[in-house]
Amino acid sequence: MMLPRMKKTGQPPPELVFGYLSAQSLGGVPMTEATDLGSARPFHANEGTRARAKERAVAAGLTVTAESRLGFTVCGPPSAYEALTGGRIESYEVLQRVPNGRVRYVTHLDIVGEGQPEDLGVGAARGTTAIEAVVLEQPRSPHQLSPAAQAPNVSKYHLRLPGDVAMLLGATAAQQQGVVGAGVQVAMVDTGHYAHTYFALQGYHVDPVTTLVPGTSPAEDPIGHGTGESANIFAVAPGATLRFYRASDSSGQLTSAIAGFLQAKTDHPQVLTNSWGGDLEWPPPDPRPPASSRVWVLEITDAVEQGIVVVFSAGNGQFSIEPQVPGVIAAGGVFVGPGLDLQASDYASGYVSPWFDGVLVPTVCGLVGMLPRAQYLMLPIPPGCTLDVEESRAADGQFPDTPDGTRSDDGWALFSGTSAAAPQIAGAAAVLLGTGGRPGLTVQQVTEALVKTATDVTAGHNHPRFNRPAGPGPDEATGPGLANVGEALKYARANF
Repeated sequence: MMLPRMKKTGQPPPELVFGYLSAQSLGGVPMTEATDLGSARPFHANEGTRARAKERAVAAGLTVTAESRLGFTVCGPPSAYEALTGGRIESYEVLQRVPNGRVRYVTHLDIVGEGQPEDLGVGAARGTTAIEAVVLEQPRSPHQLSPAAQAPNVSKYHLRLPGDVAMLLGATAAQQQGVVGAGVQVAMVDTGHYAHTYFALQGYHVDPVTTLVPGTSPAEDPIGHGTGESANIFAVAPGATLRFYRASDSSGQLTSAIAGFLQAKTDHPQVLTNSWGGDLEWPPPDPRPPASSRVWVLEITDAVEQGIVVVFSAGNGQFSIEPQVPGVIAAGGVFVGPGLDLQASDYASGYVSPWFDGVLVPTVCGLVGMLPRAQYLMLPIPPGCTLDVEESRAADGQFPDTPDGTRSDDGWALFSGTSAAAPQIAGAAAVLLGTGGRPGLTVQQVTEALVKTATDVTAGHNHPRFNRPAGPGPDEATGPGLANVGEALKYARANF
C-alpha cells in the first residue's frame, strides 16, 4: 500500500516560524499567481510599497531578516503570522526525500482560515494592500549530505582535495597558467562554515560569515555540510574569495535558506552557489509549479537578471524547483572510477523540466559518488559534527556498506552528492570570470562555455527515481557531461 503524500498532524507549530512576504508589485499580479515566470522585473515593488509592507509586518510582531526588490523574508512566532493574516498556522506531514537517501515525512506549515488560499504554505495578509502574499518557508535539506589539516588515509576508494578534483575537472591546466579565480567573490548559502585548519593550510580566503537566524554563531556549523562542500570551490578556484551565509538554526537545520539567498544576492557576488533544495511530487500533478514555488522562481530569476551566476545542485533523487529555473546552472553528477572510467552517478537527479520549455536538469556535471551513501570525497568538517559522526559509523540497516574509515571526532569525512557538484561548478565559473579568464562574461556566456566543452558521458543511469540512461550527446542523466574547466577557459577566450 502506498503512503499518502500528505497528512494533517495535530502537532503545534514551532515557536519561531520563517517566511517570505511578497510586496505589491508594479505589474499588479501577485507572485503566487504568476503565469509567466520568464522575468522577475514585472514583480519588482517600489521602495514606498516595500516600506509600508515592512511596517505592517513589524507591527504584527515579525522581524525582517533580508530584503530584495520583490519582497522580504521574516521570522517570528506563529501569533505574529496569525495577526498579519487573520488565519492560523497548522502542521502537515509531507512525504519527501531527505539526506542520505532516505524518504520520510517532513513537517510543513500552512496558513488556514477564512479567506486564506488553498495552496500549501501560502497565506493572505489582511488590512493592507502593500503585502500581496505571505509564504511560509518550506523545509529544505542539503543535497549531499581543531582537527588535523591533512586528511586521514582510509582504504575505501575516494578522491582527495584539492588535487584529484582539480585534475578530473580539467582545472589543473588553468591553475598552472595562474588562472585561479582571483578577484571573484563566490557566495554560498548553507549550514555554516567552520574555520577548519585545512583552509588555513591551503591559504584560501574566506570572508567573515553572515548569519541569518537570530542568535546563531558565525563560527559554528552543527551539521558540517557547508564547511565540507565549500572546499570544492577552492579545489577548482583556489584564488577565489568565499563569502558564506549561514542559513541554519542552532541545530543546523536550513530554516532560512531563502533569507540567505536574498541577503547573498543583495551583496551582489559574481557567483552564488546553493547545495540544497526542496522535494516536490514526481511526476508533478499540475502543469504549473506550486504557488509557493512561483515566488521562489522569481526571486532566483531576479538574481540571474542582475548578472549573478547562480548554481543549484540538481538533487540526490529530489525533484526540486530550484535547478529548473531558466538561467540557473543545475549541477548534476558523474562518477569517475579507479580506472578513470566515467559513468552517470546513480545518486544524482536528472530530467527534462515539465514546467520550463527547453530546460534540462542537469546543465552540466561535477564529481559525485554512487548509491547507497555517495562516500566519495574526503572533506574537512567540524570535529564531532553530525556528518563526522554519521559517516564514520555503520548505517542504520537501510544501507549495506561500511563506515567511511574515519573517526567520529577527527574533522574529516567521506561524502559528496550533487551538494559537491554545485560548488565545483561555482569554482569553474569563478575561473572563467577571474583574472586571466574573461571577467566580463555574462551568465549565458559562462554557461555556454561550460556546456560546449563538457566531457560526454555515455555509461550508467542516474538516480532510480528518474532512471535516465547516459548516452552520446546531451541526455537527462548527465546533461552534456562532466565539466572541463581548462577547455571551457579556452572556449571563452576564443569566442567571447
